[in-house]
This record gives sequence, structure tokens and C-alpha cells, in this order.
Amino acid sequence: MAAHVVGDEVRRYLPVLAAKRHLNPSRLLLVFEALPLTWYGPDEYLAFEAEARRRLAARDENDWPTLALALALSLPIWSQDKDFSVSGAKVYGTGELLDLLRR
Repeated sequence: MAAHVVGDEVRRYLPVLAAKRHLNPSRLLLVFEALPLTWYGPDEYLAFEAEARRRLAARDENDWPTLALALALSLPIWSQDKDFSVSGAKVYGTGELLDLLRR
């Protein structure tokens, strides 16, 4: 589950990532689009914007849609972004999730 704006940001950044890693940008986009994600619009999390911005004000307030969606759905966040460390939300890094899957 992710906010639409996050997906838009990823799509804008994918060509840069592809060039950096010498990957085919079209193939990378296809893989991204194939991920089993449910995309949520602002109507789903806008009620939590102020709270999310307040919690992230000390780091990167621009990440508020992800935190607001996590608050709206009462779910943890999967991210490597250290800015969420001040959010008060449970955040799992990729390594932590892989460790949990191994158990």
C-alpha cells in the first residue's frame, strides 16, 4: 500500500536510477508497475496530514503522505528512509523484513 504521490515520485526517479545502475529504464518501469501495490489517493489519508507533518517537522516534512497513510490504515511503514525515525510509527527496513520472512 502506498500513496499515489509516492508512486509518481518513484516513476520520475526510475530513469535516473536506471542510468546510475546501467539498467534498462523501460524494463525497470515494467518491474515497478508489476509490484502488487495498492495505491491510495489523498482522500484516504488527508485527514492525517497535519499530524504527519507535525511528526516529521524535525526531519523531512515532504514525506508526510506515507506517514499519513500509515496512520490512516494503522499499518507500519516499509522504508530505508531514516526521516521516519522521528515519526513514532513502526518502520521496517528491508533487512528487517527479510529477517522476519526467514523465521
